[in-house]
Amino acid sequence: MANYPARSSGDQTVNYLRAPFTFVAGNTGIVQLGTLPAGCAVLRCTVVVSTVFNAGTNNLLKVGIVGSDASILSTVSLVAAGVITATSVLATAPATSTSPLVDTQIIITSLMTGTVATAGVASVILEYAPVA
Repeated sequence: MANYPARSSGDQTVNYLRAPFTFVAGNTGIVQLGTLPAGCAVLRCTVVVSTVFNAGTNNLLKVGIVGSDASILSTVSLVAAGVITATSVLATAPATSTSPLVDTQIIITSLMTGTVATAGVASVILEYAPVA
């Protein structure tokens, strides 16, 4: 995975990371969303599906950190176009996932199953702000 540098405006501004997630990730692929800067708290994570996914059984993704890959979002369905209301686990996520003391890579993990998808395009957007 690429090592994207952490970035924060350092003022009272909401920052965000955005990355594409497509069917090319396959059934078990991992895509780096970006790096959450130390001292910043995750506010919200949204998935926008522009082309629905068509894997054989499940068309899901999760968002988190290495070692806790569903610590921000879990089991987000990608079968409807639009802004997806996801299952947020921010309230119970470990602080290392949602307000880390060090720069932390955020990853998107495919949970698709069955026949590998041949279509599907989404954007994952993670909003955060400095708290220190």
